[in-house]
Amino acid sequence: MEPQANVFDEKIKNITKSFFSALDDFKKYYVYYNKNPEVNEFQNYFANSKGQLQGLNSDIFLATNNIQQKIKDLDSEMHVTTTKLDDEKELNDNLLMLVNRIKTTQDGSAIMIEDAKDEYNIQYYKNWELFIGSIILMGVSIKLLKNYNAAIK
Repeated sequence: MEPQANVFDEKIKNITKSFFSALDDFKKYYVYYNKNPEVNEFQNYFANSKGQLQGLNSDIFLATNNIQQKIKDLDSEMHVTTTKLDDEKELNDNLLMLVNRIKTTQDGSAIMIEDAKDEYNIQYYKNWELFIGSIILMGVSIKLLKNYNAAIK
């Protein structure tokens, strides 16, 4: 885009430089022509300087139209880009929500795994307590039975 702006800027500067020179000639020949309308040379110079100013006016008009057209084109491109950017922002928001849900699910599953491990360990220790308690109870029962059998005999 910048090279086009430089081209337009250069064209406008060239027209501006030519304009002031042509305007000075126009003023000079306008006076000469109006003072001496019968001199063909002044009529030709005046017509040439007037034509030069009209040509420069046409050039600046065309440059202005080109600039305005380029602005319209850029505005249209910006509108398309803005629309795409809005769509991408919406997609990004949706994906961020999905990622947050996945993280929440992952965090929830990690918590559930930890809870399951804790429950397993508690049950494991209870099972050992029951096993050892059963062995002790059997040992005591056997000892009491032996003592009872010995007392009966």
